[in-house]
Amino acid sequence: MKKYAAAALITFSTLSMLSNSVNAVPMTWGANGHEYEVIYAPSTSWSIARTQAQALGSGWDLATITSLAEQNFITSMLGPASGALIEYYIGGVFTTEWTWVTGEIFDFTYWGAGEPNNNAGEPHIALDGRFNAGNWGWNDYTGAGSGFVHGYVVEKHTIEIAEPGTLSLFGLGLLMLGLRRRYTRR
Repeated sequence: MKKYAAAALITFSTLSMLSNSVNAVPMTWGANGHEYEVIYAPSTSWSIARTQAQALGSGWDLATITSLAEQNFITSMLGPASGALIEYYIGGVFTTEWTWVTGEIFDFTYWGAGEPNNNAGEPHIALDGRFNAGNWGWNDYTGAGSGFVHGYVVEKHTIEIAEPGTLSLFGLGLLMLGLRRRYTRR
């Protein structure tokens, strides 16, 4: 009996430690098939958040938000905004203009009142709990770790890879086209 109790305690302790670093299992949004996850990482900087997001594997990066529906899906994972200064980084960057880290078109915004207010001095975007009637408006921020930064949101973009059969048929078609040209010249 003691062996089972010890094994259960070790298992529970291990799972508890793992759950402190990640809030939940990735959730898939049906509209685009991408996976999303909220990572709890208090006081982390934007650059560390991005490095850790990409370290999750192929296709992972800080989340990008390209529509109101995606904004609502992502912020539903955070729960209602409390009205307090609580931030979670996403993948928006200002160089000469606002862009997404993935290169997606930046044509949807959800800035909080008065934001962005210092583009070049605050070149990163965070979801901020003070804005937009409980729905996590965007705030431009320096990206420095701070006590009000609670973590970041990651997204796994689906990477489209052609099936081997498709590539084979394409290659065969090119070969046949080349042979046709060769024999029609004679």
